[in-house]
Amino acid sequence: MNDFDDLLERIETPHVDVAADVARGERAVRRRHRWQATGAVASTAAAVVVVALLQGGHGAPGSSAAGFADRSGGTSQQSPHHRVHHPRIGPPPARIQRIKSRVHHQLDSTGTQATLVTYRDVLAEHLDPADTKLRLAENEQSSGDSFGTKLDWNHGGMLEIVVGARWSAALSFYTPEGGMTPTTYDGHEARVSTATGGDLVVSVRHDDGTVVTLIASTSFGNNGTSAPTLGLTQQQLLAAAADPRLQLPPYLR
Repeated sequence: MNDFDDLLERIETPHVDVAADVARGERAVRRRHRWQATGAVASTAAAVVVVALLQGGHGAPGSSAAGFADRSGGTSQQSPHHRVHHPRIGPPPARIQRIKSRVHHQLDSTGTQATLVTYRDVLAEHLDPADTKLRLAENEQSSGDSFGTKLDWNHGGMLEIVVGARWSAALSFYTPEGGMTPTTYDGHEARVSTATGGDLVVSVRHDDGTVVTLIASTSFGNNGTSAPTLGLTQQQLLAAAADPRLQLPPYLR
């Protein structure tokens, strides 16, 4: 007997109950079979669900899932209480634009005031070089993507300016009697009021698409005042409206 055999003889091995060991092995085999069967059932159920979803979304026409259009362009009937969210396409509604404009205006009040001062100074250069008739009333008015102000003119009258991106921008504030007639001024598209006497209204489109409208009146309705005469001509107003320095405030550009 060698040293290795001697070592084996001295090691005490635990007593093994062969019958109990066989029983434990059989139980382990049965448990493993049950887990395999359960996993197969679960996999089969998951596959059935996936197939059902795929058939509902991409099956034959008429079998599309609720709330989605099938490939043929049709849509399935939906429950009257089921609401489906559809993302908006295109520009936001006017209501949202107005809210955004007000928020931007509040964040840019300094720039807005500077814009009003620019309006007054540019108009004075064209219409009141002596600086005796035009006064900044320090009010502002806006509607959607248009902006403007009313200025005191000739000690009781009014000169209103509306700057926007379309011809109808001023209609939110003023509708001229008799409408407007298309014309041109210094190569720019323009429109002038057709009514004789009373208020003078002109609009000029700048090269960048900005439309400037000027409304001159002998009465300033908000203040309840009036001027004896207007002292302005249509050509003077057109020249002033065509000045490229008259632009929308930064938050509306």
